[in-house]
Amino acid sequence: MDSVEIQKRTSDGRFGGLCPDGFVYNLEVEGSHIYFADGIQVHNCHHLAGQAEKWKAIIQDYPRVLGLTATPCRHDGAPLGESFDHLVVGAHYSELLAGGYIVPARVYRPVEVPEESGLADEPTRAWTQWGAGRRGFAFFGRVELAKRWAARVDAGIITGEQGAEEREATMRLFRGGYLRALASVQCLTEGVDVPAAEVCMLARGVSHEGAYLQMVGRVLRPAPGKTEAIVIDLPGASWRYGLPTDDREYSLEGTAMRRAAGVPALSQCLQCGAVYEAEPVCPRCGWVRPPKPPRVRIWGVELVEAGAELTPAQRGKLSWRDHMMEDCEARLAWFRAKGWPPRRVAGAHRGMFGVAMPASWWGRLK
Repeated sequence: MDSVEIQKRTSDGRFGGLCPDGFVYNLEVEGSHIYFADGIQVHNCHHLAGQAEKWKAIIQDYPRVLGLTATPCRHDGAPLGESFDHLVVGAHYSELLAGGYIVPARVYRPVEVPEESGLADEPTRAWTQWGAGRRGFAFFGRVELAKRWAARVDAGIITGEQGAEEREATMRLFRGGYLRALASVQCLTEGVDVPAAEVCMLARGVSHEGAYLQMVGRVLRPAPGKTEAIVIDLPGASWRYGLPTDDREYSLEGTAMRRAAGVPALSQCLQCGAVYEAEPVCPRCGWVRPPKPPRVRIWGVELVEAGAELTPAQRGKLSWRDHMMEDCEARLAWFRAKGWPPRRVAGAHRGMFGVAMPASWWGRLK
C-alpha cells in the first residue's frame, strides 16, 4: 500500500451504514487501478471483463468481490456479467449535477455527424479558440502530434513511453498551476484527480463509450470558482455517445451502456458552436436558429406516360374493367353467369372494382 487519504463526505450520509463515521478511505496502489482490501476488489472493476485473464485469475481466490466503476464496460464492448452477479447504479448524472458533485459540460463538436475517422479542426487552432487561458487535458493518439501541439501552446506532455518519475514531475507542475495544459498519449484517462482542470480536448479517435466518458470525466469534478467544463470534441464522439452528462442505462449483459431513453434532442449553435438541448435560441450567445424551409424529398426516378409501362394484356384488362364500371347491368350479368352466391359476389366485386356491390343486387342474385 502506497498511500491512504481520508476524504469526508460533504453531506451527513453514512453510505448506507458501510461508513458509520462518515469518512471514505481512498487507497492508492502505484501502477495499478485495481487493488484488494480485506479480500474485496474495489476499484475500476471494468478492467475485469472481456479478455482480462490475469485479473480473472486473481479474483478466483476471493469469495467476495465488490467492484466500483463509473463506466461498467470494456474497450471490447464486453459487459461485466462474467465477473459480477448484480449491478447497482449509485447515482445518475442528472442526480450528480443536481447535488453539485459534477459541473455541467459545454461541448464544441463538428456541425454534422462525421462519416469517417479524422478531426474536425487542427488541435492548436481549436485549443486557442475554446481553451486558451484555462487548465485542461488534450488527448492524442500519436506521440509526435502531442509533442507538436504541446510545443505550440506551451503545455506539458505525458506518454506511456516516459518513466514514472518523469510523469510524476510533470503532474506536480500541472497540479501546482505551473503548467496550464497537458498533452496525453494513452495516459491520464483514468485515476487522475485534478478538479481545477476545466478543458478536455479529444484529438484522437474514440472507439468505445467507456473511454469517452473516462476522458471527459477528468474535467467534470467541481472546484472553487469552477462553473462548467469545456469539451472540445474534434472527432465528433459526442454524436455517437451523447453529451458527457447525459443519463445512461447499464447492464451486465448485452449492451453494457447506452444513453437513457427520453434524453432530449440536441442542437448546435452555428455561431458559437455550443451544443445544447434543442431550442430555437442558443443559451450561450443568443443566436436564433432560423426556421427550416419546407423540404420535399426528391426520388430521382424517370417519369413515363401513365399506362405506357403496361403490357397489352394488362391494358386489355383495364379497358374491360372501365367498361364494366360504366355498365351496372353488364356487371350483374357477368357475375350471374359465374353462378356464385351473393356473399361471394360481394367480396369479388370489391376486390375487382374497389367498391361495394350495389345493395339492390342482394335480391337480384338469388
